[in-house]
Amino acid sequence: MNIKHLIGFGLTAGLLSSAAYAQENVTTGFDPVIEDRSMTSMVGWTAGVSAATRFNTSDDFDHVENEVEGFVELTYGGFHTGLSATSLYQDPTDDVEFEANLGYGADFGQGLSWDLTYGYIWLNDSKDHSEEITATLGFPIGRDASGAFAVIIDPDNGESDQEVAFEAPLSERWTAVGLIGNSDRDDNIYAEAGAVYDFGDGVTFEALYEDTNDGDGVLGFTVSYEIGG
Repeated sequence: MNIKHLIGFGLTAGLLSSAAYAQENVTTGFDPVIEDRSMTSMVGWTAGVSAATRFNTSDDFDHVENEVEGFVELTYGGFHTGLSATSLYQDPTDDVEFEANLGYGADFGQGLSWDLTYGYIWLNDSKDHSEEITATLGFPIGRDASGAFAVIIDPDNGESDQEVAFEAPLSERWTAVGLIGNSDRDDNIYAEAGAVYDFGDGVTFEALYEDTNDGDGVLGFTVSYEIGG
């Protein structure tokens, strides 16, 4: 499941790769879009869809996969809950991966924020499932850039991933994003870097390069549409 939303007030649990399973039939990746969730006594909602295609940069840019994802999220004060569905490309058993999450976060100090989120991930046909607990600290980097540090724990075995992510505006429309992480669950080191273009009215385009120390590099392109109220 792609770098998906991480912290509630600053960075999202998304800045972090939601490495749900260390299994082949569960998608992994990165969705480095930072979402602001403001503290309010009103119920807020966000919904969106995205379509992505990815290519292997180590193998003549052979096509790796296509992916479609949809999500809906509700917020109230510091609480947030969401549900997402992500297509699985040419999987012999399952067609869709689902994730439900529930969390709470808040601002503190000068530009700092924290978030704690529980996530449950399952597949549409097989009985495979997993759980995650994600703790995130968001922080400013200079005047305009933002960063986040997160630990994603598998409560079944105590293993975790540790990630540091950032986003920095390049212009009115372009934003640079990046991430580096260490996975105890997959026993590797991974990094991601890319850029996001904001067309306005909830439409964005993302180009993202992902790599690990034990695998091939992947270049992905994603178009997203998001609405909220």
